[in-house]
Amino acid sequence: MSFLESYRLELELLSPVHVGTGEAFPAYAYVPDRSAKAVHILDPSVLLLHLSPERRRAFLAKVAEGPKGAQEVLQYLYQEGQIPKEAILRSLPASKAFLDMVLGAHQEALLEFRPLPYSPLGAYLPGSSVKGALRTAWLFWSLVQKGEDLVFRGGVWEFRRSKGEVRVIPRGSPRLGDNQVFEGVVLGYATLKERGYQLDLYKDPFRAVRLTDSNPGEGFLNRIGIHHPLGKMDGTVVLAETFRMGSRFQFLFRYQGGLARHRGVAGAIPPRELVRALREYYGRVAEWERSYAEEHGLARALEVYEELERRLKDPEVFPIRVGYGSGRLALRLALLLPEDHPEGQEPKTRKTVGALRPKDGYPLGWAVGRLVTLA
Repeated sequence: MSFLESYRLELELLSPVHVGTGEAFPAYAYVPDRSAKAVHILDPSVLLLHLSPERRRAFLAKVAEGPKGAQEVLQYLYQEGQIPKEAILRSLPASKAFLDMVLGAHQEALLEFRPLPYSPLGAYLPGSSVKGALRTAWLFWSLVQKGEDLVFRGGVWEFRRSKGEVRVIPRGSPRLGDNQVFEGVVLGYATLKERGYQLDLYKDPFRAVRLTDSNPGEGFLNRIGIHHPLGKMDGTVVLAETFRMGSRFQFLFRYQGGLARHRGVAGAIPPRELVRALREYYGRVAEWERSYAEEHGLARALEVYEELERRLKDPEVFPIRVGYGSGRLALRLALLLPEDHPEGQEPKTRKTVGALRPKDGYPLGWAVGRLVTLA
């Protein structure tokens, strides 16, 4: 068996995806163009150099008023042909929901939007985001395969005989460090000492998994809302750059199996078994979310889950959920928590994208993938 296995990881998005960078693009540095269904990204310094002193003072005064004032003056300048081509860095397509939000915003509206990560080649899907989703599925799979409950009590995680379905029982209130230890216990690189757990990160099995960032894709500006069954959060809006549903990405996936065979890491993650883990875990997440969509009549969400079900008829295909808005079901192993635990209960809200009414939007983050062996 080869010590280094190489694959091409292929992903196709079944719903829009946004990966946050921690940045926000300010309202004074872009202008919407409804006729082109696009937004022009500006270099404000270049724009200021081309404006007359009077217009420059007026522009800066409006910017000082806030996001709405900045947008008003930029839209006026654009309509009057006062924004030179040199000031336009690039243009991004935008949804009707995004344009309607910006062009019809009230005075207090915050109009910054969250961009995707960019390289010199364009927007990309980070390998770290995808690897995190792989890791969550493997944690779930490892616990289910072991067949024992994992109980947190008095600062210690203990495996105990399960009386039914495997459960994670975090009695008390685990801190962030306890959650990090949880992963170490499940994956075998945490050792309990007299003064607590010692984590040997060099033994983390995912050290044997290498995943590049994706090829560049095209960003699309969209409106993200929050669906609450009673409509309590319909006015909550996040403006963000997303990848469109249907976008395709490729990553180079390498697995150094020799590390596990020679005890360089605590355990093996055979790529084909990882595919089984992804099908099992994210398949269950999709089933839970589909029942919610059926209960609340979320037509576009049901389109996504029906397409996901169709794609999974191919045993080589796996589901995965990545990026912002994936929800605690996908991120926190809520499927294994007791029903009476706050994190194990049905979430009260869902983030959706692309519609003025959150109920009409698509869920975020769903994709299907496959591993293709490279010679």
